[in-house]
Amino acid sequence: MRMMETVKEHMPEIPIALAADRPIGIEDVFIAQPDSDVGGRRAKLKAYELTPAEWQAVLYLDVDTEIISGDAHFFFELIEDGWEFVIAKDPHLMDTMHSFRRPNNLAELLETEQEIFTLHTLQINGGVWSFGRNDRVAAFFKRWQKEYERHLQRDQGALVRALYADPLKVFYLGNEWNYFEKYSKGITPAAIKHFPGRARRWKGLIPGRIDSQLAWSRVKQFEQSSRLRRRSKNRG
Repeated sequence: MRMMETVKEHMPEIPIALAADRPIGIEDVFIAQPDSDVGGRRAKLKAYELTPAEWQAVLYLDVDTEIISGDAHFFFELIEDGWEFVIAKDPHLMDTMHSFRRPNNLAELLETEQEIFTLHTLQINGGVWSFGRNDRVAAFFKRWQKEYERHLQRDQGALVRALYADPLKVFYLGNEWNYFEKYSKGITPAAIKHFPGRARRWKGLIPGRIDSQLAWSRVKQFEQSSRLRRRSKNRG
């Protein structure tokens, strides 16, 4: 709700499509999608096929983002200028795919290194991006979905592998366009702030696929503990 409210505030002429298992109400277009993985990434990577075909330029936003300026129109303007995909670098202090390493994704990290030949390539953040429509972009999104399903964890590795397999005309932005306060010291945000973890419904690292029974059990535990905390706070 908060993310969509900020879009309405700063880009009121831009219609909002929400992909979810149920509507919220503020969206202009509701796209029903099953809640099939705890990160909601299957629906996310269907952005090309799910959004209305007449939308020739689309800006995707994670739900833990906020628009802070109408300058976010820049994501649309770059597509209108002929770029096929617009995305910002990942905010980690190390800019390369070495920062993709986690205790629970070492197999995917190794496979990614083998397929793109080096981890000395820019890591980009999958939470904010825009795209145009043509056959090349459609093929890229199919590839991104396919690569994601291999490990079903984070989407950055799948994103980089897909871009190597099906290259696009990409415009890379700095972190001022996808601003993480914790990791972007000294940078002035231009248009979008990103609050990692604010919308997450589990804690810690989930080993293996995030559509597994274990993953959903982590969600259930998190939701139960959140309800208990709210009840305790209300009583206090």
